[in-house]
Amino acid sequence: MKTDLEERHRRSQSDKSAASHFPRLLQAALDSLDSQIAVIDCTGVIHYVNKTWCDFGKENGIPSGYRWIGANYLAVCHTAGSRGDGDGQQVYAGIRAVIESGAPCFQYEYPCHSPNEQRWFMMRIAPMLEAENFFVVSHNVITGRKLAEQRIERLNEKLALLAVTDKLTGLANRMKLDEALESEITRARRYEKKLSLILLDVDHFKEVNDKFGHSAGDAVLVRIAEILRANVRATDIVGRWGGEEFLLILPECDVEAASCMAEKLRLIVERHRFAFVDTRTCSFGVAAYQSGQDGTTLLSLADSALYRAKNSGRNRVEIAMNIKQYVNTRARTNRLARLNQPVDS
Repeated sequence: MKTDLEERHRRSQSDKSAASHFPRLLQAALDSLDSQIAVIDCTGVIHYVNKTWCDFGKENGIPSGYRWIGANYLAVCHTAGSRGDGDGQQVYAGIRAVIESGAPCFQYEYPCHSPNEQRWFMMRIAPMLEAENFFVVSHNVITGRKLAEQRIERLNEKLALLAVTDKLTGLANRMKLDEALESEITRARRYEKKLSLILLDVDHFKEVNDKFGHSAGDAVLVRIAEILRANVRATDIVGRWGGEEFLLILPECDVEAASCMAEKLRLIVERHRFAFVDTRTCSFGVAAYQSGQDGTTLLSLADSALYRAKNSGRNRVEIAMNIKQYVNTRARTNRLARLNQPVDS
């Protein structure tokens, strides 16, 4: 029993010793943190800063020996904000919300880049527990996370671009063209805008693959894609519709202007000398949007015009019939089909 009492007494004395040194131990612990820590009162005046806070100040131009205690952190943020610093404005408003309106906390991410590296920090302020009218301000380094987020964002952008890009030609792919056409049809319908399509096909393309090989065929498609991209307006959308077919979506363009563009492209392709295969030609179908059409109808009109260009000798531009003629023709076809159906007995 005597031994137990002695052990308890020793522990008690040890605890008292640790307790008496607690402020010093707490100071050492706070100085060991990577976070920049300060304590301010309800007016914004600083009452305490840890070593990391002071070191960061020195690294960013604060004179050595600067006395932080007594400086007004809130006033510094207000001054920065009044000079047009957006981060300063945000931090000033957030601190006031915690101090004056009783918000539980405020945190804000901000860049603080140095000449040699990009850096980001997370600023946070919250009331001190058991210390009314005092608040803890901390700044934590979040550079690693922000750089990782940037890498992920760039990767996602690249993946998003790949998802709508034709791998061979670098043009918009079928999915992107479908989306763009739907969007432009909606815009043309809502604002009564002009819209035209050009659908083109490389003539006798199978012959190229069979005679010169698929690599030569791919080279032809890539070069035609470059020709199209270089000879359309910035607002036009150019894509590979599939195989050796390309689609041009031309906002704010009537059928006459679209036909002129198609003829211009036809001549450029006709006069071009392609690697391995010398000359090639393309056939073109042009269609213009009219009220009441949807994307499927407009594409069908362009495709019908392209089909006529192919059947009329290739290397030519054909314009689609207008929507009324198209509807009437389709209606006649449907009526004939019904008349030819066997009658139920």
